Amino acid sequence: MMKLKTIIVVTGLLLGSMAVQAQQEDTVMVADAAFVPDSTEWVEPLQGELLTSKIHLKVRTYGDRVYLRWVPEDYVSWLFLTIDGVNVLRSKQGSLDIDTLAYALKPLSQAEFEAKYGSEDDQASIVMGVLYGEGRKGSNQTEDPPGSMGASVELNSEQDISFGFAMLVADWRTDLAQDMAVGLIDRTAKPGEVYEYIVQPTVWDNGGKIIFEPGVRSNVVNRTYKPTAYDPELDDTLTSPRRFVLSWVDETHGSWEVERRYVGRFGSTSSTGEWERINEKPYVPMIETDFEGLCLFNDSVTADGVWEYRIMAHDPFGELTEPSPVHRVYARDIEPPIPPQIKKFAIIREDIERPMKKVLAAVIWENPEEQMDDCTGYMVYYQNNQMTGDQWIPLPHQTVDVESGTVGESTNDLISPADTIVIVDVTGLRTGMMALRAYDDSGNESVSVAQMIRVNDYKAPDVPDSLQALVLSNGCVILKWNPSPDDDVAGYDVAFANDTTHTFLRLNNETFPETAYVDSLALDVNQKYIYYKVRAVDWSTNISDWSHWIEVKRPHISPPTQPHLDKSSHDDEKGMYMRWVVGPDADMDHHVLWRRVGDKGDWEELQRWDADSLAKVGKWTVDVYDNPRHNRQERYYYMVESFNSSPFTSQSLAVSWLHQGPKYFDIPIKLYGAHTGGGLVRLTWDLGELPEALRNTPYYYCVFRRLTGQKSFSYVMNVEADKSLYEEKRLNKDEEAEYYVLLHFSDGRESHPSNVVTVRSEK
Repeated sequence: MMKLKTIIVVTGLLLGSMAVQAQQEDTVMVADAAFVPDSTEWVEPLQGELLTSKIHLKVRTYGDRVYLRWVPEDYVSWLFLTIDGVNVLRSKQGSLDIDTLAYALKPLSQAEFEAKYGSEDDQASIVMGVLYGEGRKGSNQTEDPPGSMGASVELNSEQDISFGFAMLVADWRTDLAQDMAVGLIDRTAKPGEVYEYIVQPTVWDNGGKIIFEPGVRSNVVNRTYKPTAYDPELDDTLTSPRRFVLSWVDETHGSWEVERRYVGRFGSTSSTGEWERINEKPYVPMIETDFEGLCLFNDSVTADGVWEYRIMAHDPFGELTEPSPVHRVYARDIEPPIPPQIKKFAIIREDIERPMKKVLAAVIWENPEEQMDDCTGYMVYYQNNQMTGDQWIPLPHQTVDVESGTVGESTNDLISPADTIVIVDVTGLRTGMMALRAYDDSGNESVSVAQMIRVNDYKAPDVPDSLQALVLSNGCVILKWNPSPDDDVAGYDVAFANDTTHTFLRLNNETFPETAYVDSLALDVNQKYIYYKVRAVDWSTNISDWSHWIEVKRPHISPPTQPHLDKSSHDDEKGMYMRWVVGPDADMDHHVLWRRVGDKGDWEELQRWDADSLAKVGKWTVDVYDNPRHNRQERYYYMVESFNSSPFTSQSLAVSWLHQGPKYFDIPIKLYGAHTGGGLVRLTWDLGELPEALRNTPYYYCVFRRLTGQKSFSYVMNVEADKSLYEEKRLNKDEEAEYYVLLHFSDGRESHPSNVVTVRSEK
């Protein structure tokens, strides 16, 4: 029911767990209704000072009994409830009678706890420590000075941790849950009957600082409990020989029991060992992770082979779930052998007249000085992007007797770890990478440092493509292209010309391997363009054709004229109007209008003007009209940027407005109210069409009420947007109340109030 990490976050832990588990129970969860006996008054707290605390209630039925389990919102709420206790109420479906199962239910006193459990019960001691402060840090024992903010935070943190452990103990033991006044067994419930249960404070806080929302569970059918399957997905990581980290994700439960058994050596198919509980206390994850609900459990086994694990979770009702599906792990050696180091390749061509017909390669390596005892041998692997992609493929080999020079038959068997040379067939293979892998008898492997093996050929490489240029303002030209698809390419050549009809001259003195080249242009040359092309050269000195030339414009060395704002206006309804004056530069290319929302938002392009089009009509101003969606929190910023043929640009100063729009809207809301008996007021309403500006803005309803004798209306409750109903048990006999509702939007805007309805109870 709860999660424990390095620090226990009680609220999210306990309450989130109960909400998730409620989906797995036979009971039906409905919206909690505020139930208050006639003898108790609700206190109207001052607006802005109200603290609301919910009592979270879960119910499990067994046919012959019903177990109620609840959790206060936090440690402070529990302290309030332990002072005067809680009432546990029950009503049967179709009946107006309310049974009091417990009145002013409070935890046992310290003396009663000690008499019942003694000092040897560790879990009861945890509860007594939380309730009565035994073993707890005093206000004068904090690291920071007593009374300081740091001391308060330190004490509050310890209280939350203690409270979290206490609620965890209540998950494990029903007796402690009942003695802590967070659990109760209804043994008078009849089989098959349908009940509603309510847990509420015995005395409501009259100070107005905290209002408890009772725990309510409706439509509880008392039938036999049927456990559901528990199927988290277990995984494991082998961290060292015979040591594992089991992992699973469970956002519902807070503690678990872990069991294991030994199956046998590798290859075993049946489970022969007995299940063994391997955690002394319920396992609680104490390490904070980035994944919600992630559990990590370390375990070491005593023998190699196959082991099985299963887990069971503690639920809020003191029971263990069904065991999870069995998960198998395999304990074995994980240390790989030491790989050899390749020293040399030697290409062997058997036919001088036709050198490409049969090509062999002698692979020579050096073995490690000390090899693992379980190393079983090596294998030669080859990789080439064009032929094998990212895959490394094994090559058949021929062993060589170094003393006699005898060459064996081609085989795919492992090479002996004592050998230092083999011959492989590389006919048809291109220049690529080769490596040796070492294997042991546990299936571990390691790989040597890969080395390039160059297999010369007589085919010219393909032409490089996608040649492009980036021109900087200082005249620097960065040329880039895609590499030739041939893997035996040794490098590239770059050539240039001032005109496509001229002879292209080679720029580089030596072939270079990179797929980029940097050239420097003279900015005072009377040439508007320069042209480039590139070719590839392979290791066998084969040369590709030149690529198609590209045209590069020499940079313009001065920035364009800066645009500036000529006039502007703003209206919350009509939007913004701006007129910008732009420069008449002959080399101007275009102008862009940018808009940004907020001080840290991204600029987005709204409009673009072509400079040539403006020049044709002799116009050097641009008009802008913009009426964006109302934004009540952020300002809208506008700026114009001018571009010429150089990398330089000129930006105007930014102008901004807070485009809020109206705050109050006349939205038709028709409110209806009725008294349905027993003091219960029911309000319903119809909502008319929303204005277009608000249709995508989240909202909720606010209900306001004025009782007889009150001068003004007071806020009562929020109602979600998809509901149009509000009920409260408010009125005494011959009493009346007035109500109205309005819409409140997430950005602060509101509707005008609906009509006011008056509801009067019966005499």
